[in-house]
Amino acid sequence: MPNTPFAGIYPILYAFFDREERIDERAMAMQVEACIRAGAHGIAVLGFVTEFNKLAAPEKQALCEMVAGQVAGRVPLAVTLSETNVPSMIAQARAAKAAGAAWLILQPPQVRGLPESALENFFDRVIDATDLPCAIQIYPAAMDVVVSPATLASLSRRHANFRLLKGEGGPVYLKRVIEMTDGRLDVFDGRGGLEYPASFRAGAVGVIPAPDVTDALVAVHRALAAGDDSEADRRHAEALPLIGFMMGLGTPEHFVCYGKRFFAARAGIGEVASRAPSAVPEAYGLAQVERHLRRWGKL
Repeated sequence: MPNTPFAGIYPILYAFFDREERIDERAMAMQVEACIRAGAHGIAVLGFVTEFNKLAAPEKQALCEMVAGQVAGRVPLAVTLSETNVPSMIAQARAAKAAGAAWLILQPPQVRGLPESALENFFDRVIDATDLPCAIQIYPAAMDVVVSPATLASLSRRHANFRLLKGEGGPVYLKRVIEMTDGRLDVFDGRGGLEYPASFRAGAVGVIPAPDVTDALVAVHRALAAGDDSEADRRHAEALPLIGFMMGLGTPEHFVCYGKRFFAARAGIGEVASRAPSAVPEAYGLAQVERHLRRWGKL
């Protein structure tokens, strides 16, 4: 049985900027509408592809409010928190709730060398400070600090509102984490949906990808939920070449550089501006984007 009402495809939004490197409200609104039109079960914001590391705290709050206003309660909103100290994390949690977040995704503080007991204390204090359902994000390949399954299990036993996990490490890893936490956490896959059918079969309830192929992943999820494995695998296979290209080196900057341009074309947003420092697209990369656009067309 699920631990929360949250499941399905939750595209995590890109941060669109104008030529002056300010948040582009029009583009953000168009992005939300494109995702909901494509069948998204929820919306997520302030993850890696939202370029949270390039946003000041007031901008993060303004972006949450902007997105929540556009979503207008049509689907649940998940907000990622990514501070390296408890007071700032709690302040973000309160701001996200005030804006309209339905649940929170807590990133571990990216401070190398922390003992596991310090991570557990960090999350104890943050989770205690909110009544919203909370997830913790684990991504062994991309994060310097990763919470162990044993600590996740310990936290889940003590906190009734810690009932979700954003787990990015492959289906075998997710299966092990689900078993070690006794099924108390509803797990969302990540990594662009690269392994989603296998992760779903391992026990995941959804995936938090970039918004590029929201429509395809919605179809995959519906087929999996209906028990139609052959249809799920077929639809997923159609999306794999694009997802594989976007994952690229596995770095958020690569995904943002090409994924944002691909999605902007699909959603009718138009020209994409960047906030420095940012990766510069190469001619061959842009040619690949155009090639995939010919296959996928408009959202």
